[in-house]
This record gives sequence, structure tokens and C-alpha cells, in this order.
Amino acid sequence: MDIYQYLAAHSSAHGKKPGLERINRMLEHLGHPERDYDIVHVAGTNGKGSTAQFIASILQAAGQQVGLFTSPHLVEFSERIQVGGAPISQEDLDRIFQELYPCIQELAAGPYGRPGLFEVAAAAALKHFSDMGVDYAVLEAGMGGRYDATRVGSPAVTVFTHIDLDHTETLGETVELIAAEKAEVIIPGGTVVTAPQSAAAKRVIADVARQRGAKLIDVEQEYQVSGAQPGPGGTSFSVSRSGLWRQFHINLLGLFQITNAVTALAAVDALAEQGLKITDAQTAAGMAAARWPGRLEVLGREPIVVLDGAHNLDGCRQLAAALPVYFTWNRLHLIMAITGQKPVKPMLQTLLPEADTVVFTAPQSSRTPPVDPAHLLELAAGLVEEAGTAPSFSEAFAKVKGYAQPQDLICVCGSLYLVGEARKQLLS
Repeated sequence: MDIYQYLAAHSSAHGKKPGLERINRMLEHLGHPERDYDIVHVAGTNGKGSTAQFIASILQAAGQQVGLFTSPHLVEFSERIQVGGAPISQEDLDRIFQELYPCIQELAAGPYGRPGLFEVAAAAALKHFSDMGVDYAVLEAGMGGRYDATRVGSPAVTVFTHIDLDHTETLGETVELIAAEKAEVIIPGGTVVTAPQSAAAKRVIADVARQRGAKLIDVEQEYQVSGAQPGPGGTSFSVSRSGLWRQFHINLLGLFQITNAVTALAAVDALAEQGLKITDAQTAAGMAAARWPGRLEVLGREPIVVLDGAHNLDGCRQLAAALPVYFTWNRLHLIMAITGQKPVKPMLQTLLPEADTVVFTAPQSSRTPPVDPAHLLELAAGLVEEAGTAPSFSEAFAKVKGYAQPQDLICVCGSLYLVGEARKQLLS
């Protein structure tokens, strides 16, 4: 069996007993690869992928060999596991999976059960990073609680991006409960960097850090941003820490990306305090080099076509705020899908009033069940001038292209699975 057959058959984590036993058993089987490099662990709700990408890009600019583990993938599974910006080869993925397979079968027959897609991906990534001799592994947490498969080794830095309501069925119904679950990843005596948070989330993280004797770096308190200049080619801004100013330019669109970039900067500054050799010029070069597909990514002109992975309420708010800052249009057309248990009505109330038309669809493949487009259509009543449905992205896009004018904007959003399918089709 190859890894793709396995993942197709066992991609759901549904019904799996939460716990770290499966990932720890696989890592033991592989000879504990997670001990071979320094780990930067990125947890939180939104902005994890971008922040992880910024950290990896800055470390690479400083001449470090860097492994990056992110999820979900947009087009190919191999995108989740990268070294030096290059996805893992099919050959390496197969070889590691064959090495893991006896352990997977043994787990499947035992009390802990068969590892899911995310756990297998994490184990394969950690082994690949060891094989490639990386200096640093930047690990983006999945759901990101105490039982997340990325909760391994002893991270040099643990980073919390903005924490908001998501995966409430697993992590809890309030921001405090979610923050408490995510804060479990803080290691005793570690270093913690936190992005700007609500007062509730900040309090929870600070309490856990204090109890565990971890050093806490609060980005909101220690870093000041000024002179942000957004444009279609990205955003320039200045950052001050303890009176020292540094200038940066990022190519990722969205004012929230400044927060992600500065959070990444704080993580790299913490690594520099631990001995990483890096100059301000390298930091700025790494910041500018960061790319993150499917996040306010422009894939067409006349009309402008933008893909954005906003897939929860916080993400929808960020998208609604960012579009008018970076783009101008005559009419705005949305193509949307939503998967999993999300606050669907508030998400629609956030985005639809900004738009002129919307077509609801569903991704062709998704680990979490999509919300029925017909149900989305019902909920959209009164929120937007014109709404419809289509069975797939290609049909939705053909429909919108039929009436969009050259000076309009088409935005694909609501689900990373949909954005992945859109990206694959539009790039081909």
C-alpha cells in the first residue's frame, strides 16, 4: 500500500481517541527524529500558516536549513512537508511511509487505534527533516490543543497566533476554553511568543506560562508598528522594539499579515537571543521573500480573481476588511463553500453585504463534510442582491464569468479545500 491509498482510506480522524500515544509510538519507531533539530511550534486559530511561512523564510535568509510542516495542503499532499521551500519528493514520502507502515499496522490492532492523516503526515515530516539535516523545524499545529500531533520534542519557541472560535465541537465553546486547550502545548521553562489576543486569551496564556516557568513575549506590548503603507504589491511598515526601529516590506496582502509578520519577527528575535546568528538585512530579506498561496492571492485580471482561505468567522472578518484596502472594483462576486461545523450565519453576515452576487458550491473532496449549498442559499436571503448555487467550482466559476465585467472582482473563499481546487484549475 502506498501513502495515498492509505490516506484515502483513513483520512478521517472521526471517532479516534484523542491522545499523543500514536504520534509518540511512530516517532519511537523512527528513532526519535524530533530530537535532531530545534523546533519552532506555531499554534493558534488564524494566521498560523502565514506566521510559520514568515519564520521559515527569515531563518532561510539567515543561511539555516529549515523544515516547514503546514496543513491542509491546497493542491498536492507533498506541500505540507517542505525543506528549504521545496516539497518532499514522492520517492522520500514513499520510503518513509514504508518504514512507518509496520508501526501503523501495530497501532491499528492495539488499544490506541489507527493513526489519522494528520498524525501520519506529522511523523513523516519529522523524519524527513531529520534525514535532510535541518537546523530548524517550523511546525504548524493542526487543531492545536494538548493532543495535537505537533506537540513533540522541546520547542525552542512556542508561538500563539490570534486565538478565536474554531473547532468549538472539540476545543470548547468560548475563547477562554479554546485558549486553555491551546496553552497546554507550553513546555516548562520554554519561551512563548503571543500575537495580539483578546483579554481573555491573553490572561489564560500568561497564567499557564507563569505556572510552567516559561518566558512570555507579548508582541502587542513589546513591538510597535508604524507607517503601514498597503498597496497591490504588498505592504511596507516600520517596527520598533525597545526604541530600535526596523523597516520591512511583505508581499503577502492583508493588514493582518503585518501582525503575522511581526509575530514571526518576535519568534526569530527570541531565537537570536538563544544564539541564532542573524542580521537585520537577512531578517528583512526573509520577510520580503515569504509567499503563502491561497491567501489574498491574485490569479486573474479583468476581472480580478482573488483566492482567500478565510474559513471561519475571524478569517471572514479579516477578508472583509482587507478587500477594500488592496483592491477597487465595480461589482464584487463571491464563490463560496463552507465545510465542517462553523458559525455559518455570522460568516455570511460578515461577507455577503460587501458583495453584489454570490454562488455557493461545495469542494469535490474535503476531510470535513461541506455545508449543503442549498442551505447556504436559504441563509443568504436578504444579505446579498443576487445568490445562486453550483455543484462544483468549475461550474460556479463559469457562471460568474458569464456576467462579471472586466472592472469587477471575483473572490473565492470560505474553505481552503475550495481554494485548493480553484487554484489547481485556474493555474492549469
